[in-house]
Amino acid sequence: MTLKKQHDYFSLVLASTVHDMKNSLAMLGQSLNHILDEQSKNNPNAKTQKDVGIVQYEANRVNNSLMQLLALYKLENEQLPFSPNYHNLFEFIEEQTIILAQLLEAKNISCEINVDESIDAFFDANLLSIVVENILGNAIRYSKSKIIINCKNDDHLVIQINDDGFGYPDKMIDLEGGYILGINQSTGSTGLGLFFAEQIASMHQNKSDTGYIVLKNGGELNGGLFEIHIP
Repeated sequence: MTLKKQHDYFSLVLASTVHDMKNSLAMLGQSLNHILDEQSKNNPNAKTQKDVGIVQYEANRVNNSLMQLLALYKLENEQLPFSPNYHNLFEFIEEQTIILAQLLEAKNISCEINVDESIDAFFDANLLSIVVENILGNAIRYSKSKIIINCKNDDHLVIQINDDGFGYPDKMIDLEGGYILGINQSTGSTGLGLFFAEQIASMHQNKSDTGYIVLKNGGELNGGLFEIHIP
């Protein structure tokens, strides 16, 4: 077997395994939601509610990582569907916060959405939702008490996620695009989420303009500030 065929075979096995893990995780998630619904009828205490939020977050986090890996595999093999369309921006952002609502409540973090409800923007909602959910989940993980999501759509779409945590490490900001190199075994950071966000942003193009992401510290809450720009 040639090296190329070995690579192709390994990639296929990896993609199949990721897909199978996603299906198993989805079934676990459904069972977990059923158990949680039953428990909610018994007025669980604050500790139980917090544990529930954390379990759901970790399950969503694993599922999100698997979705990113599968999408990157398809992107590499030119099989990733890209279907941009017009979407209501407020409804799109609100949907991502609802997915993480229990974690927000469990960690007692408020999430403020500053988006004009009349704005429609042109983007691939399926791919961008993976990006926003992942970044928002990380923001919740490191925030102290508050997150602010700002959006504007002038000459291009900008989504900002502000948190009041300790901000992005300087080394991560200095990478300026080489986010897959930001592996940190001590923190468990792989850079996958930012690398994926960068790839999805760049898929959105308008004439000579290409989408991109920006990491900063400061912003409205003097913590981490993530921006994704879509032309």
